[in-house]
Amino acid sequence: MRMRIASLALVLALAAGRAAADPTALPIVTLPDDSLGEPFWAAVRLVEDLPVPYVEEEFFIEGTASVYNYATLPAVRGQIVEIPELSELPYKTRIIVRRPADPAHFDGTVVIEWMNSTSGFDVSTVWDLSAEYFAREGKVYVGWTNSNQSLAFLLGGCQPVEFLPATCGTRYASLLISENGQAYEIGSQIATLMRDPQASPLPEEYVVERVYHAGQSQQGGSIVTYASAFHLPGVNDGYFIQNAGTARAINGGEPCGPGAPDFPDCTPVLEGDQRLVATDLPVPVVRMQTETDLALLGVLAANTRQEDTPNFRYYEIAGAAHTPFHDVSLFGLGIPISIFCAEELNSMGDGPVFASYVVNAMWENLERQVRDGIPPPRGEPVKTAGGEIARDVFGNALGGIRLPELDVPVATYGPTASVSPTLPPFVPMSLANLFCRLTGTVEPFSDELLRALYPTPASFRRPYLDATEALVEARFLLPEDAEKLVERAVPEPHAPLLGACALATLASLARARQKRRDTGRERG
Repeated sequence: MRMRIASLALVLALAAGRAAADPTALPIVTLPDDSLGEPFWAAVRLVEDLPVPYVEEEFFIEGTASVYNYATLPAVRGQIVEIPELSELPYKTRIIVRRPADPAHFDGTVVIEWMNSTSGFDVSTVWDLSAEYFAREGKVYVGWTNSNQSLAFLLGGCQPVEFLPATCGTRYASLLISENGQAYEIGSQIATLMRDPQASPLPEEYVVERVYHAGQSQQGGSIVTYASAFHLPGVNDGYFIQNAGTARAINGGEPCGPGAPDFPDCTPVLEGDQRLVATDLPVPVVRMQTETDLALLGVLAANTRQEDTPNFRYYEIAGAAHTPFHDVSLFGLGIPISIFCAEELNSMGDGPVFASYVVNAMWENLERQVRDGIPPPRGEPVKTAGGEIARDVFGNALGGIRLPELDVPVATYGPTASVSPTLPPFVPMSLANLFCRLTGTVEPFSDELLRALYPTPASFRRPYLDATEALVEARFLLPEDAEKLVERAVPEPHAPLLGACALATLASLARARQKRRDTGRERG
């Protein structure tokens, strides 16, 4: 779509502030018609499996939202203006709300996920990775459809492949996103909606105190753009960018460059450090990367690492893969999605390098900074040599935030897998290529090497527990998750990893943390 701003003089005049559009306008909230088709929940982690009762609801929201452009060429990430021809465009999209069934369990925090659309349909990666943590703490989750790519799937009845039924029917036939660039203003309107006790879809007992925005991969780039150019003071309290490097496009216009219309009829592409999230915002920002992102998705080659500031933390997790899960069913057919790839797989939520647990700790550190003013810990970057990831004698990455699997290894963890040569004919090749490319691999050590490294159970048990406890102390692992981690770690051919004494140590840390949390709630 070719876009035009009235004049460059107008652009420069408006660059220092917002145009007439209202990012705090309250959308109209309605309920979908359940008789038209089933909802598409976009989740791997079901509310039925959470440690405390949760309610899952879907709502439609509608209103108007404007599309913006950068004000100058070269572009400056925080200087934006409304495009007159794309002002106040109508939209109607959907939000998925997951909340504690008991309002007394609500901790005052709302997490808004810009659901990922890379696969062509909504995927709620932020929820899936941290659902158990959100439930333990009592957070409200709001996921929303924010791109035409996912909207097309909903409008088509939610049919993942041709031979499967379209389960959603015409449930979503009324939805509309006029232009993807509306997402940034819609995101602000959703945050405003959740804070408004009269208009919010939450029951009145749920008093919202904090709102965070989060996104993963492609939508992590959306959060880079949103936080840097559309931050809403007094409404948004922080941002968590997961597995993403640079800003996503601010609109769907033609990028400025050879053959494009002259600026301001084209859209400037951010360059250099302007591509990265702003690190001087008045609220905390967390940006996290996996080893897959470093090795495959251009973090190292494109020089997108960032330095910490008082309100910004940048983290890299060694041995972690970009993909959230691999041990899940393909389209609900009971066929594991791992059949896509040729290797044994590693993912954030299914492990064996459980980066999702580190993500939980990052959420907790973000909360502590916002609620109590306690700065998050700083993280060491993954080590590099000659522009590549530096590796130990086993082929595992050096440096970074390191789960015990990296320091007390029983396998080599690679950053990317390859497509299986024997894929079933019904599997879309494009989806298989995407999944395997973003999923890590595991190459277990031989029995001989394991016996040489760990001749007795204690020779594995003690360093593994030490590494786990060190992560808890460094605030990169929560005690509850540490206990789960060590219970899983059963190295072959040895006996179970930890005895009652070690587990009791972690349990006591968990109890102490719960006591601090309860005291904080009473104080609030």
